[in-house]
Amino acid sequence: MQSKHAAFHLAAAGVLSLALAGAAQAQYKEGDVKGGGSIAGAIKFDGAAPAPKVFSVNKDKEVCGKSPIRDESLLVKGGGVVNVVVSLKGVASGKKWSTLPKAELDQKGCVYHPRIVVTKAGEDVTVLNNDNILHNVHTHPEKTGNPVANIAQPKFRKKLTLAKRYFAKPGIVKLTCDVHDWMAGYAVIAENPYVAVTGEGGKFEIKDVPAGSYTLEIWHEKLGM
Repeated sequence: MQSKHAAFHLAAAGVLSLALAGAAQAQYKEGDVKGGGSIAGAIKFDGAAPAPKVFSVNKDKEVCGKSPIRDESLLVKGGGVVNVVVSLKGVASGKKWSTLPKAELDQKGCVYHPRIVVTKAGEDVTVLNNDNILHNVHTHPEKTGNPVANIAQPKFRKKLTLAKRYFAKPGIVKLTCDVHDWMAGYAVIAENPYVAVTGEGGKFEIKDVPAGSYTLEIWHEKLGM
């Protein structure tokens, strides 16, 4: 059987060095970045991508669809792995948190869009319901030590704000729906805003990186890393 795994390809530009180990992360401070560098790369899948698992739709077919829903826990497009989280550890100060996209997930067709959002520790996360059916937002804080949220979101509750206490500590928080058990999304609670999520082709770019020595870390829900 052919071995299949993700391969990491990195291209870097600007004044930057990457260390294999970093010191403990201090409280991040926002500031101006002058002459910052950028890191661009791609997470490639070695070999043919496995056929995705599919989930049978057993309820709310008028919204969720009558066809099976594809499992996107390992999504390969253009030879690259989509939804890999790439982050820099050890950045004490730099660009503003507002450079990150808004931490907002939408439930459309009984699927979370986007699958992954990134947020600052201690910030709210918004979950929208545009399906016009009952959903349920259930958080699984993994190893973060954050409390668990388990909140019904009926069709008339178009916007649900998950309070900051559920995202108080850095790490990964998984979101599921107890009504539709195939649904899965993730909130990445970051230590700093130097985080990117890979798109098609497994490509990513982190901009405005201040000069220094940092640890580059990658995470994927199924491949680990």
